[in-house]
Amino acid sequence: MGYLYYPGCALKRTAIDYDESFQAVAHLLGIEIKELKDWICCGATVAKSVSKELAESLPLRALTSADQEQMDLLTLCPSCHLNHRQMAKRLQEEVAFMDRTSLKGVPKVKQLLEVLAVDLGAEKIKERIVRSLDGIRIVPYYGCLVARPFPLGDTDSMEHPRSMESLIEATGAQPVFFPYRTDCCGGGIFLSKERVAIKLSATILKEAKKCSPDCLVVACPLCHFMLDAKQRVIERELGEKIGLPVLYITQLLGVAMGIDHKKLGLHRLITSPRNVMQKINFRSR
Repeated sequence: MGYLYYPGCALKRTAIDYDESFQAVAHLLGIEIKELKDWICCGATVAKSVSKELAESLPLRALTSADQEQMDLLTLCPSCHLNHRQMAKRLQEEVAFMDRTSLKGVPKVKQLLEVLAVDLGAEKIKERIVRSLDGIRIVPYYGCLVARPFPLGDTDSMEHPRSMESLIEATGAQPVFFPYRTDCCGGGIFLSKERVAIKLSATILKEAKKCSPDCLVVACPLCHFMLDAKQRVIERELGEKIGLPVLYITQLLGVAMGIDHKKLGLHRLITSPRNVMQKINFRSR
């Protein structure tokens, strides 16, 4: 099982703990990854407002590399996934556009949850669990882009996805039903409309806290930034303490697989995961 790994800007900067924990988990799960050399920003939604040609050329670069390597393109950032997946869809549907490129075929573009829950599957992950997380209550939060507009594995529900829940259950933990799990956290508008973004994330954290979870789990760098790094700002906005650790799904899996906490980047979290780690009786090996 091999993939050409496109990290994108966030995974090498603000979300380096996502990159670290993914690579550690991938190694133990036997997921072969080849990081794309000399990768550049895919442009996300920003490039479209600058130049149509730029918006096309940036994702095309990674897709061309995946075609040459004859590998599926793997992304962890939902914005990167959306940008590359939309470009792949256009290449498949517009013959004239495809003919203007050097591609021989259109590579598949996959998001991490799809690889873990569909390509690999929860049963395979269970085989690598060395520390059951039985008794741990976890709120799964997908955000607005992880499961939409392209359903995970092209089969999961966009409104009621189950991929993350299946992975949580594989660790022995209990996924808590969360009605807000696919609502937007506001990360995409944080720079332009900070107050609106903070209020959106405040609603998510406040409602999540009502579920009495031990932690919240995400698969998106922007969601993690809003719910973890901005949690103290949100607490001041709400006038109450939240204190809810926010882990990447790869960090949660890594804990259950007994991976060292530094390899998982747990020390990089802004909201301390100490309480949930003590409850798990976490001792990295």
